[in-house]
Amino acid sequence: MRLAAAIVESGMTYAELAEELRVDPKTVERWVNEPGRRPYARTCHALARILGTTVWDLWPALRPQETRPAPAVAPMPPVLLAAARDALSRVENLDLGTASPTAMAMHLGSLSAALRTVLDLVDVSGVNA
Repeated sequence: MRLAAAIVESGMTYAELAEELRVDPKTVERWVNEPGRRPYARTCHALARILGTTVWDLWPALRPQETRPAPAVAPMPPVLLAAARDALSRVENLDLGTASPTAMAMHLGSLSAALRTVLDLVDVSGVNA
């Protein structure tokens, strides 16, 4: 029922969703109308992303049970978080068809530096990645 509601909320038809997922529209219909039927894990995640939700919202019974508390992670200073978000945004918005090799190298370098900083903060907090 949650899948059906999410599809209705998205405004997509079974056919449109099937086209996005590269499956048959009847397959989408079966996921909605046949209890116990659901996509393979990779397709579940793609479906949730397309519908703007999570796999756990669509199929709550699949949520793994937490057996131990998650380790504490050192908070990232706001300035570093902003730099990491900026670097990621620039890389995600980079037009690979028209970008020069120099521009790509610069964006990759800034993203690499931001990721290295994040990993260093996690390592300092005692959490092994």
